[in-house]
Amino acid sequence: MKNTGLKNEALVGDILKSGSLVITEKNSAGVRLFKESDMSDGVISGKLTRPNYDISELKKSIDTSIFELIPNTPVQGPDTVLRSVYNVVTQSVQDLTVEVQKLNVEVNDLSAKVSELEIVSESLKIEADNEKLKANVADEQATIANAQVAITTIDLQNAVQNSVNEAIERVSLTARIEALQESFRVQKELTEEREKQNAAQNALEGLNGFFQQTENTGWKISANDVKDESRKGFYINVENRGDFSWRNGEKGIAFFNFSTEEQTFTLSKSSADWLEIPSSFKVPARTEQSAGVATATFAVKPLGRTSKRKQIKEGTIVINTSSGDKLELKVYYRKEVKRKNKFDKKGKSEVFVGQDKTGG
Repeated sequence: MKNTGLKNEALVGDILKSGSLVITEKNSAGVRLFKESDMSDGVISGKLTRPNYDISELKKSIDTSIFELIPNTPVQGPDTVLRSVYNVVTQSVQDLTVEVQKLNVEVNDLSAKVSELEIVSESLKIEADNEKLKANVADEQATIANAQVAITTIDLQNAVQNSVNEAIERVSLTARIEALQESFRVQKELTEEREKQNAAQNALEGLNGFFQQTENTGWKISANDVKDESRKGFYINVENRGDFSWRNGEKGIAFFNFSTEEQTFTLSKSSADWLEIPSSFKVPARTEQSAGVATATFAVKPLGRTSKRKQIKEGTIVINTSSGDKLELKVYYRKEVKRKNKFDKKGKSEVFVGQDKTGG
């Protein structure tokens, strides 16, 4: 940006030398015009004057002490009030007049209500007299009714005595019938419980740790389908990269129902992505001492690379039943190498309802 106006040292030097002659003058219209390209842009001139006052005369002009004026005597007028006060009082009178009119209306209304209440009071007195009359009549009727009740009570006592005698005879017979019914019910429950226990015992005979039982359900891996008792559950082994072998549970898992109603078994797995299992299936009801049964087989898929050799992957199959029971079955996959296993899927995920395919 250019240094114009008094920022321009050359212009300031010219002003000191030549005064207002170097500053732009007003045009014919008496207006100064400035241009950004003009170095004297924004600089104007004017005359410096210093006023000269006569101090003694100036002091006289401000002397305001007036002592020659004649005081005015006030003229006594009639008694009056300010209009502002008069207006307030007048408005108050009007308001009070309206309020009195409202109160007169309320007084008339209240007088009318008093008259109505007097009429109601008279009618209530008449009703009270009628109620007294009714009460007297009711007392007379009660006296007559009491006499009739006394007679009826004697007849009722006689009837109750006769009924008690008849009830005693009936109760002895009913008690004997109820005792027989209760004995039959207990005997039936004991028989059902014995049949349930026998059904569970017959179904779950085998190696310890290769079956599980709740009140109404159970599962079992047949003893002749167990090749390695070190792992209590379903177990497969893979040597090298694809040398697959079944250890426990090749023929499947037998699921049992000890109740007298058909049940639904629902299976879910945890930490066992290498295993395919059926999601749910029906298991028939128990027949006397024979448990209802269904066999489920599983399919095994190869595992990918693992962190170390000779590693055993452990998972869990959770079994929930419609009777509310819950069981668990452990599953194991032993992998001899770290590299990915290579073999075709082994086994099938299927269910055989009503059949024990495990040979147990």
